[in-house]
Amino acid sequence: MARVPADQRRQDFIEAAVRVIAEQGMRGATTRRIAEAADAPLATLHYCFHTKEQLFFAVFEYMSASVLEQQVDVAPTENDLAATAMRIVKSTMEWSFAHQAYTKVQFDLTLWATRQEGKNAGLAARVYDLFFDEFTRVLDAAVGPGDDESIVRPLARLLIAILDGLSLQWISHHDAAQTRADVALACEMINAFLAAPRRSAELASPGRTAN
Repeated sequence: MARVPADQRRQDFIEAAVRVIAEQGMRGATTRRIAEAADAPLATLHYCFHTKEQLFFAVFEYMSASVLEQQVDVAPTENDLAATAMRIVKSTMEWSFAHQAYTKVQFDLTLWATRQEGKNAGLAARVYDLFFDEFTRVLDAAVGPGDDESIVRPLARLLIAILDGLSLQWISHHDAAQTRADVALACEMINAFLAAPRRSAELASPGRTAN
């Protein structure tokens, strides 16, 4: 039998984990089942990933990279923060439409990560920051002369919240037409929000009370 390169074997385990989690949930995603789904010895899985937590984080990194690859193509629209924000929402949701199982697994993994303690405490924040950091980078590059730079970070958080809601709606109802209509509405709301400087400034300044 030909020897499988380590990098390929790691990828096999990651993809197998996605399939098992999608079918069995986190409780049923044992390393034994994942090894069987990858058609590989359990010992090889433990050689590639010393702990199940390492494997699950690698799964999230892989899925996140797949989503964020599109953001490289979402070239920031120069001096147009709203257009760039809307393109992030649209491109990310198009990925979700094309990868329904991955989207489902993403929610399973995120909730699992929030329950980690000890040496794995903070895993959920690391997962969240994979998206936050990339969205912030893209938005930063789109800031124009008339934009308030302090809005970028809260805007990145807002986009993640919107995308989480839209993605959950999509995997719950499987109605792509309705979800796309809601994506369009969300983009209109983002555009309207960023066109209102006073409200943008309030979001960028937590705790500030409106007059």
